[in-house]
Amino acid sequence: MAKIRALYFKNDKCGVCVAFLPKMERIAQDYDLPLEVIDVIQNPDVAGQNMVFTVPTIIIQDEQGNELKRFARNFSEYEIREYIQRMYDILGIE
Repeated sequence: MAKIRALYFKNDKCGVCVAFLPKMERIAQDYDLPLEVIDVIQNPDVAGQNMVFTVPTIIIQDEQGNELKRFARNFSEYEIREYIQRMYDILGIE
């Protein structure tokens, strides 16, 4: 079965990052979606490899690590849920 995962890039000095993280964790829990939280200050190499220049950034990847969708700066919980649900429907994930 195909699986997707989410990467959440943040910085603790970013108020939006701190405020949105619990929502993203709830989304991940609701969809049984693997979530990796990456602090861009502690892991600048990972941020650079993923071309992340602003926080918060959420990258949805397939199981091979290919980027499927990127949410950066301005996005809503609804947009993320809608995208994940659409991917689950397409991939046949329950």
